[in-house]
Amino acid sequence: MATKSEASKFYVDVNLGATALLLVDIQDDIAGRLPQDGLKDMLANVSRLLNLFRVEIQCRRQRLSNSSNHGQLFDQVPLIVHHIFPAGINSNGFISPYNKLARWLRALEAAGHFDKEAQDPNHPQYRIVKELRPKDDTWGSKDEIIIPKLSAGSFSSSELLGYFRARGIKHVILCGLTTAGAVLGSARLGADLDFHIIIPEEGVLDDDKEINDFLLDKILPRFVDVVSASDIELLFKK
Repeated sequence: MATKSEASKFYVDVNLGATALLLVDIQDDIAGRLPQDGLKDMLANVSRLLNLFRVEIQCRRQRLSNSSNHGQLFDQVPLIVHHIFPAGINSNGFISPYNKLARWLRALEAAGHFDKEAQDPNHPQYRIVKELRPKDDTWGSKDEIIIPKLSAGSFSSSELLGYFRARGIKHVILCGLTTAGAVLGSARLGADLDFHIIIPEEGVLDDDKEINDFLLDKILPRFVDVVSASDIELLFKK
């Protein structure tokens, strides 16, 4: 495995065709409790990356449709995953009382952050913040999917790994809420599973700025690439 050059911001070279954009817990009931000014900026940054992925996917799908090799194993098409936490569903019966997360969820529920409509498991798109939904809320593409998860970390309790294996995903650009919660848990376990995890520092947010900055500056770079959103945008210009 080649290590990064001094000029590169990434530990290994990034192959966009084997890359997933993983958006973790960017949903209304969690976003509603965070500082709104910071949330607005964060969503704008994530939206730019999301649109780059959507355009790249569309272009690659078009090329595949014009190619005789459209049945290749992994297609070399990026993947977008909206990974949501189904808070409120079945009265949160999937969370053990021994898990401290249960107390956090009770506090969110008491504060009125759970939208009853958003708790419909047949329509998980209702939970995703409006700024990140596809145009006209048209879901169903195999290239932009929604997966619920039952724990803070993305790799612990969902079918995410199955989708990644099917698409040959090696690199994961991780954005989400919150930095000390879902982002940290997903980054650490994802790295342990040998994925190349990349975190755009403008694409995550925590309700405690001091913790957010400490994790991005001191902890996460030991395990994953913490870069700027502009570094990721440059990948699409090669």
